[in-house]
Parts: sequence; structure tokens; C-alpha cells
Amino acid sequence: MTNNLDIETTTPLQNNLRKRKVILLSFSFVVLFLLVFLSGCADHSTRNQELLAENYRSLSNDNLILYYYKLEDQIEVVERRKSKPSFSLGFGLGSFGHSSRGSAGVGVSTGGRKQGIATDLRDRRNEVKLELQHRGITP
Repeated sequence: MTNNLDIETTTPLQNNLRKRKVILLSFSFVVLFLLVFLSGCADHSTRNQELLAENYRSLSNDNLILYYYKLEDQIEVVERRKSKPSFSLGFGLGSFGHSSRGSAGVGVSTGGRKQGIATDLRDRRNEVKLELQHRGITP
């Protein structure tokens, strides 16, 4: 009686193709994550630039008050994002060469780079507040 064992073996070419698929999938995931992350950052950056580019002296009294409160809200958003620490986790799969190993890393950021943006917004808010006082308006 013969015993036929169906053992599936893979060739080095098949192993190489699998590694390439894993690398391509990992790379695609990282690119997708970066696009989503950067689109969120661009939205806040655009909002900051729009507020700072506004010519507040030409605004009507009602619009100047509204502009003042928009500055207040944006300062709060920037400060909230700055004060929260962010955690990141990264994985690396495979390497080119004889030994194939994975790697991992963890990082923590407190977001201290937002200080200049918050300062610019606060300065503009103070200028607008002085303009409101000059016009005899209390926000």
C-alpha cells in the first residue's frame, strides 16, 4: 500500500513573489495613511492662513465681531492639537538581502511646533480686539 502525501512545497521564486506582494501592500498602506494624515493637516493650515490673510479693518462691525470669534475658535483648535501628545507605531516588513527580518518602532510627539501658529493667531486677535475698542464695540 502506498501512502501519497500531498505536501505543498514552494519554490524560491514563489517566496520572492510573496515577499514583494507584502512589501507592495505595506507601502500602499503607508502612502494611504500619509495622504489621509496630510489632508487633515492641510485643512487646519489653510484655515489659519485664511484667517491671517483677512483684512479686518475693512470689515463691518458685525463681521468684525464674527471674525474675532472665529480667531478665538481657531486658537482653541490649534492649542488643543498642540497640547495632546500623539503616539505613532510603525512596522517594517522584510529587507533586501540574505536575512529577512521585520522591525518595529514607537514614537511620541507633544506637537510643540504649533507654537508659532498660535502666537500669530493670538497677535491677530489682539489687533482685532483693539480695533473693536477703537470702534466702541465690546465683543
